[in-house]
Amino acid sequence: MRKFRINRENICLLVGIFFVMDTVLSLESDNIQPVLFSSDGNSTMKIEGNTRILKMSDSVKVTQGTLEILGNEATFEYSISTNELTRVTVHGTPVHYQQQLDEDGSLVKGTSDTLLFYTDEFDNETILELIGNANIESPDSTMRCAAITYVVDRDLIREANGPCEGMLSTAQE
Repeated sequence: MRKFRINRENICLLVGIFFVMDTVLSLESDNIQPVLFSSDGNSTMKIEGNTRILKMSDSVKVTQGTLEILGNEATFEYSISTNELTRVTVHGTPVHYQQQLDEDGSLVKGTSDTLLFYTDEFDNETILELIGNANIESPDSTMRCAAITYVVDRDLIREANGPCEGMLSTAQE
């Protein structure tokens, strides 16, 4: 029977494996993390139909795992019957979005005048709609349009309203 010896190399290897596993798990599980928010200003809450609406102002920050949205004001819509967050609308000059794409630390970043953040009811994917002066940048592409619908879980621009311009990078080896 071979014994496992604890030494510096083995400890560094184990720490490295746990770090990589933690990073991968946090990226894959961003959409199941709680949505956290903060602001420097006032907030109000009201009920309209079956929706509870929370409005916040001044330096709003919304996070879910590695996803981060910064703006001037935000509206959170919750279903009263399920108490689930159904949509977040953020306005800014501009709104800033960023999220870690992979364990290498690659980021996707975006800006727009308004950003809608929600989970698609049919395929359970996280959707970002960047509206007005929309810009999104990932390690392999850049796109600027009037509006962009971005599927976070697949790093995919599902739809873009023009006029548009952009750039696709070729894979470098």
